[in-house]
Amino acid sequence: MKKWIPGIPAIVVVSCILFSCSQSKSLQELLQEEKKAIDRFIAMNDLVILKDYPKDGVFKEKEFFRTGDGLFFQVVDSGNGTRVRLLNEVSVRFDYNQNIKTAVQGDSSVWVPNPYMPYTFVYGITQTYTSASSTTYYPNCQAWVLPLSYVGEGAVLNLIIPSALGSYMDNLNVTPVFYRNLRYTRFN
Repeated sequence: MKKWIPGIPAIVVVSCILFSCSQSKSLQELLQEEKKAIDRFIAMNDLVILKDYPKDGVFKEKEFFRTGDGLFFQVVDSGNGTRVRLLNEVSVRFDYNQNIKTAVQGDSSVWVPNPYMPYTFVYGITQTYTSASSTTYYPNCQAWVLPLSYVGEGAVLNLIIPSALGSYMDNLNVTPVFYRNLRYTRFN
């Protein structure tokens, strides 16, 4: 009987591990949740999704264009006409970003960046907008690059970003994000 006593805690630990593993969601389930959250966010905000980019480049108040990559964006201001060139450093600022999954659940909290610190990446150098840091949250992402073929320096956009196009942390956590008034403040 005494031989079973040390084995009981081991059985409990193994049972807990197996139970917790069976509770985690698969990547497919997380991606389905993400799609539903984005769809619900669009519906909650009465957004109209355009299949074609407006010929005149002008968006109505609730219109968003969906790219083939799955990014949704609305051009608020198309900028000054200066287009980004390969290896230009691009500076970006934004009013705030919001986790779409929590927003559709009623959480209105947002992440507001430091207004004095722009985020930068080099156009054409993928590592500058897809790299990760284990100590700091950098929201740089591929989704910030995609609209640059449509707009110029000084442009202002609103974006709905699925996790696959988001920052390292958004992708890791399968978190879709909404950005309000993302500005391309400088190309050089």
